Amino acid sequence: MDSIEQIPATSPTTEFDMSPFTTAPLMIDMQVRFEGKTPAEVFEIMGDPARITDWYLLAKDVHIPTAASEDLSGFEVEFMMFGRVKEEILHWDLPSRYVYRAFGEHFPIKDYIALIEIQKIGDNRGIMIWRQFFGAIDGLHNQRILPVILPPLNRASLDRLALLIGGTEVIVRDYMSPRSPAQ
Repeated sequence: MDSIEQIPATSPTTEFDMSPFTTAPLMIDMQVRFEGKTPAEVFEIMGDPARITDWYLLAKDVHIPTAASEDLSGFEVEFMMFGRVKEEILHWDLPSRYVYRAFGEHFPIKDYIALIEIQKIGDNRGIMIWRQFFGAIDGLHNQRILPVILPPLNRASLDRLALLIGGTEVIVRDYMSPRSPAQ
């Protein structure tokens, strides 16, 4: 499912305007092309926090507020490396896209905002786009290791997601690494 397709940093995979949500640069741009599911079915998987542990490698558990809770705008994901990270929904446009912010006491990535978008390209065919925007990374150790491990971890996670959504191709473009083609 790997691809050698090059997506230049100046050629967006989506026309959605992220400026109301962030001024942070695009660091990782990912796609999964899929067949055999409608965009709504793919959105149902990507938009369901309870399914994160089905495909994201570092996710250990998901804590979703109950209906009686005052805060229904987000949830927490417990990660192997970062502890509990709050994911707050900033924009929800079922079944096309959502934007979320991630933050937490031990989450070293600052100003993290992500876009998940599902684009239809035919009957039961489309592209799931996941774009991660962020600024500084706290801590020298994290600054050294995260640019090296996040892109392949995301690729491996998207390979797992591809199995759930009928993925035919996974593309991960890394703009955070010093070795990145965008640098």
